[in-house]
Amino acid sequence: MKININGQMVPLPEGFDDYLDWRRTAVVELDMHGGHLDPEPDCPAPSPRGREIIAQVNRFNQACRDLGVPVIHVVNTYRTGDFEGVESGWRRMTEGHYSMLPEHPPTKYYGNLGLENTKWSALAVENPPGDLVVNTKKRVTAFETTDLDLVMRSLGKDVLVITGIMTNCCDLCSAYYAGSKDYKVILCLDMTRGSSPADEAAAGLMVSRFIGLNTHSEELLREWRRRKGAGEGNV
Repeated sequence: MKININGQMVPLPEGFDDYLDWRRTAVVELDMHGGHLDPEPDCPAPSPRGREIIAQVNRFNQACRDLGVPVIHVVNTYRTGDFEGVESGWRRMTEGHYSMLPEHPPTKYYGNLGLENTKWSALAVENPPGDLVVNTKKRVTAFETTDLDLVMRSLGKDVLVITGIMTNCCDLCSAYYAGSKDYKVILCLDMTRGSSPADEAAAGLMVSRFIGLNTHSEELLREWRRRKGAGEGNV
């Protein structure tokens, strides 16, 4: 299997078999919801780059299900009243200084981001029976204010594959948090999108240097299928 180091795909060194055991793995997909991905003009915080990967995330998730790897959708949701997110550093910085993309400044609908019981907190990807949803995310990591850690441990999983948006915000912060809790982290860079290609590459570089493995979905699926076909069990 190949991983991304300094922008180059290179063979994975020995000593990482425990990262590649599909039986110990869950996919943690971040914020693929309407608040970012709805195509209508009143989308609160549009992520045009995120819309690019909806279909491929669906395909990747299905391939994971077929292998027996659970899919956990993590969704940013706020209660009506917008009081839970107003002090979020991410939201204040985005509204006050910059946006997801410079050409897309914060909209007047920004306060609807992740609003409960609306399409802004509804998944924009497939969520068939058997998938899990963690919908109490209110900050930039998938762990803060959520029961993701409990879900992972209840499933008996210690390898965490990160997909979804945004690469250089919630994905990166979740990767750091997961690493601090001793999860084995894999970033599927082609299954994420961020502010720009440069920002995505920078986030992937930080993951590969300090947190976990940075690879592509096909590399990971090929390796899982090879190991499963060879009858390998837990390592």
